[in-house]
Amino acid sequence: MKSLNLSKQQKILLVLHNLSGGSQKNLKFEDISVGLFKRFPNDFHMKGYREYPDSGDSIKRPLYTFRDKGLLVVRNMIFSLTDKGLDFAKSISEGISGKTIVEEYNLDRYVDNELKRISSLGSFKLFLDNQHSNIFDTDFFDYLGISVRSSRMDFKGRLKYVGDVIKILKQQDGREYGAVIDFHYFMINKFKREINYKLSN
Repeated sequence: MKSLNLSKQQKILLVLHNLSGGSQKNLKFEDISVGLFKRFPNDFHMKGYREYPDSGDSIKRPLYTFRDKGLLVVRNMIFSLTDKGLDFAKSISEGISGKTIVEEYNLDRYVDNELKRISSLGSFKLFLDNQHSNIFDTDFFDYLGISVRSSRMDFKGRLKYVGDVIKILKQQDGREYGAVIDFHYFMINKFKREINYKLSN
């Protein structure tokens, strides 16, 4: 079966179409939130709580964008598709027939923050430019988010914390996070001596 990538906006329109039965039925925001979570749990779970549906701006913002584009009518958090919205949603529904929809992964906030922090490091940019010899032990501690003088317990905690983030990224599309993952293992291998010393003292 062929896989199909849809944007989050397209997924929301698809769920609106399904919940309304292809009509202009009024839909409560709570029902939309739960419907999105049931259909696409990886895309629409609450950050930090995978077992709960998202009910924040990541859903509200697209809904109001649809309103501004004439796809939805909105009154007191009650939503209904317009004729234009129905046409758009119907075309998406018909286009997915016989196809598997690929889910995106909604990264938890702490993972997303750590990813942004690592991606902004000077040592990461050196790694991407193949300037590996210009990456030093101080860069390794900076990578972990601590200083050379940090205690063994702080070092151990941050080493595990960053390692856990990398494990989560490895579960996702490797093409998107491959560079950060490769950088992690480069740093771990390059500074094995520093790791062993810090963990034993």
